[in-house]
Amino acid sequence: MENKDNSSSDSPLIFLSAGDPSGDVHAAKLVEELAAVMPNARFVGFAGPKTAATRCDVRFDLTQFAVMMLKRALLNLPTYARILRDADRLFRNERPDLVILVDFPSFNWKIAQKAKTAGIPVVYFMPPQIWGWGQWRVKKMRKYVDLALSCFSFEDEWFRERGCHSVLIGHPFFEEARARHIDQAFLESLNSQETGVSSSALHHECGKIKYLTALPGSRDQEVTNNLESLLATIGKVLNKASDVKPVFAAFRDSHAEYIRNELKKRGLNYPVYVGKTPELLRAAYCCLGVSGSVSIELLSLCKPTVIIYRISKLEFFVLRFLKRVKYMTLTNLLYVHGLEGETPFYPERRLPERTDHTPKEREMMIFPEFITKGDCSEDAANCLLAWLENDETRRRCVEKLERLKQENDFVDSPIKLAAQKIVERFL
Repeated sequence: MENKDNSSSDSPLIFLSAGDPSGDVHAAKLVEELAAVMPNARFVGFAGPKTAATRCDVRFDLTQFAVMMLKRALLNLPTYARILRDADRLFRNERPDLVILVDFPSFNWKIAQKAKTAGIPVVYFMPPQIWGWGQWRVKKMRKYVDLALSCFSFEDEWFRERGCHSVLIGHPFFEEARARHIDQAFLESLNSQETGVSSSALHHECGKIKYLTALPGSRDQEVTNNLESLLATIGKVLNKASDVKPVFAAFRDSHAEYIRNELKKRGLNYPVYVGKTPELLRAAYCCLGVSGSVSIELLSLCKPTVIIYRISKLEFFVLRFLKRVKYMTLTNLLYVHGLEGETPFYPERRLPERTDHTPKEREMMIFPEFITKGDCSEDAANCLLAWLENDETRRRCVEKLERLKQENDFVDSPIKLAAQKIVERFL
């Protein structure tokens, strides 16, 4: 449903909803781009501090409730219900010309439903990955969403094949990686304090130390659930490779404090930094991370990475009945999608034989991933050591990543393209 005839063309009102920290970043950039195209546009919504720093009137910080586990989500249900009532009143009283959703499906589906009831068109920017699990939700996409702005070619194809209106725009992480401000002084200090070499020998390949950057996640439960596995893996790496320097890239101060406390309990003293993830990724010889959208940023930098995600025994059992893709890491899905005769999807209406990966699936991974209920530190460490101890093995991985990046970083500015498609169709 388009809304061109009814829009307030002189000063359209656009509502945005973004609940995840990464979604907040993308929403903020989209607001800035739409404001550049339409200087008189007004913006309101529920998002986070990044969007609040733009012209958008953010009336509730959704990012403080970015949750993944059922228990924590249930605890926030009364707050979600109140925010939804606020959205309903806003849609009826202020009549936005358009609603733009950014990921965060558990909440945003409700926003989409209320917007459609009020007769307001809905765009899903960076749509939820329903192709990966819970594919029945595509019915909601068809019913409540007028346009999905898809990030990946396989995603765009999947939506279109199922009757959804989708446009491929590419992934904003590629654009953000190119435009990222890098603290060169911090990079130089990293190199000089550990190796004593000059800034002309800044790159890790030129120094004696090989940085292993650990990425414990952006959500509280990701950090707490996976830190033990990350530390166990790092310990096994250090037992065999003395020239490796682990560093932690924490998302926020509370995460850094938790990590430092856990390190102290174990008598460890690895550096932990906040707000320096771009620099630590660039300094890395290879990385050890928790599954998430960060894998696209790692792809954009062509950094060999091992992915770990620890889940409970119950979740591990249930996952077999929910997942519809062979991998949880986006970079692996993109890589396998590009292989001739291969697909990242399981056959329709057929359950995978097991929750963990088959030998063939593991062989095809470009980022070794371990979605596990047990201790995977030995296998994860061996994957890292294959790169750390053999430059040729690492070089071959980097070359694959460079080709994959070239295939998927195909738009100068996904954000600008998204704004263009939104304005063309709805405003």
